[in-house]
Amino acid sequence: MHCFVLLLIDLLIISASTVCAIALSTGLHLPIAAASQDLLYGLLTLAVAVPMCLAAGLNRTLWRFTSLQDCLRILIALTATLLTATMIAKAFPIMGSIPLSLPALQLIVTAGALIAARAFTRVRRSRRMQKQSAKAQVHPGREEILVIGISSVAELFLRCVNETGGTRVAVAGLLSETPRHRGRLLRSYPILGRPDELLHILHDLQIHGIHISRIAVAVPFNMLSSLAQQTILKVARDLKVRIDILHDRFGLDEATVPGDMNPVLAATDGLRAAEPIAIPANPHAQQSYARWKRLFDIATATVAATCLAPLAILMAPIVLVDVGYPIIFWQQRPGARGKPIRVLKFRTMRPAHSPEGRTLSDAERLSAIGRFLRRTRVDELPQIINVLLGDMSIIGPRPLLPIDQSPRFVARLEMRPGLTGWAQVNGGRHLTIQDKAALDLWYVMNASFRLDFRILLLTARTIVFGECVNQSAIREAWRALGLPPHADADASDQAKTKTEAEPETELGRNGWYHPSPLVVATPASESVQAR
Repeated sequence: MHCFVLLLIDLLIISASTVCAIALSTGLHLPIAAASQDLLYGLLTLAVAVPMCLAAGLNRTLWRFTSLQDCLRILIALTATLLTATMIAKAFPIMGSIPLSLPALQLIVTAGALIAARAFTRVRRSRRMQKQSAKAQVHPGREEILVIGISSVAELFLRCVNETGGTRVAVAGLLSETPRHRGRLLRSYPILGRPDELLHILHDLQIHGIHISRIAVAVPFNMLSSLAQQTILKVARDLKVRIDILHDRFGLDEATVPGDMNPVLAATDGLRAAEPIAIPANPHAQQSYARWKRLFDIATATVAATCLAPLAILMAPIVLVDVGYPIIFWQQRPGARGKPIRVLKFRTMRPAHSPEGRTLSDAERLSAIGRFLRRTRVDELPQIINVLLGDMSIIGPRPLLPIDQSPRFVARLEMRPGLTGWAQVNGGRHLTIQDKAALDLWYVMNASFRLDFRILLLTARTIVFGECVNQSAIREAWRALGLPPHADADASDQAKTKTEAEPETELGRNGWYHPSPLVVATPASESVQAR
């Protein structure tokens, strides 16, 4: 059913439940004088319920796969709805006779009715589509997976990922051949589009730093459309992405797939394992510095958010007029200890295609306003939210793109990534990936409040006068690591730093720390340059 129809059904259930709650609270004796007040209260509840249900996404969940998380969404949305409606009702004398027991009865009756409707749909679906299930084999190593197909097998696979995958497996989303499923949720995972749009979806995900290494097909392959089958085969053949037919994996059916769907790469562009560089322990980071740094981050970010809020409010409509909606761009990058985080920034680039369909270069997409925002770092104001959430710090190694995060320099992930860092004030974009990593490791070894204060001063200088490479700091960093400058850590470190004029064009299936290069930006996407 369409999301609009589901919203209407929920509103009808809420209306009927409100009538029942009013009848129960009045003991089935409702004076005529109070009927108008109860009618107004019921209409008020419906008016408040509409935005609350939309915000909680109740109309975007698939009822036949309702989970405990979906039930929690219902309880949160209803609680917020009834609290808001009650406060508004008490603020007006015309509704002053609403009994205090009514909101509690509403919550019980309405939540029970909404959950019962979804449970009935799930039970009916389960009885009709019941199949034999088996345990999924979870592969070691972190993988970003895309699931094709909406079925009980897909739900089983997602349940296995949630219960046993841990940090080794992450599902980026699902694809469904039913167009109306786009934008809906299955066990809190988004449905991104149709299988025949697989190439475009892979491009969009990579722009956000999500590199798909495996695709799990949760429906029999021969039940997919001809165009979807051809697209999946093209991805397996040209992009070297592993394809798993879950029905075959679970022993539910025999795979009927032409050709070899699971290419195994013995070597990818000469990548090889590399031993991580060991760095000496930092006594400052182990003592008071580490304990007080988070408090410093929260206090500084709060003050910065308060002082810079007018600037952010001013920039929002400017960005909207300059590059269009959405005004915020996010990109997934490895945070502390490799945990993926979403780094936020204002958009600075227009869509990748003109209204006539012509592909635009990065120089054409980047406006004068966008260039100014990047030059002054104003586009990174939303990252203050990352600091308040605990994903980032004010000072620390900048979060790199996954392709730039080499396993050789994994020690830089021992600290939270920062808005600015030692590498940014000693060359920034002009540095090679190896030099950035060396400077970040030097910072991890020497982190202190004194060094952080120095970085803040140098950041202000960089914003005013521009970036300047400090060869002395680079040589000192390499000496501290006991390695010669530009040491050949591994082949993945030889990937050149991305620039706006040099978008990458290949996909691959490498791991978390050295995935394949990014693809050309799609419409409404940003440049993949790391800063």
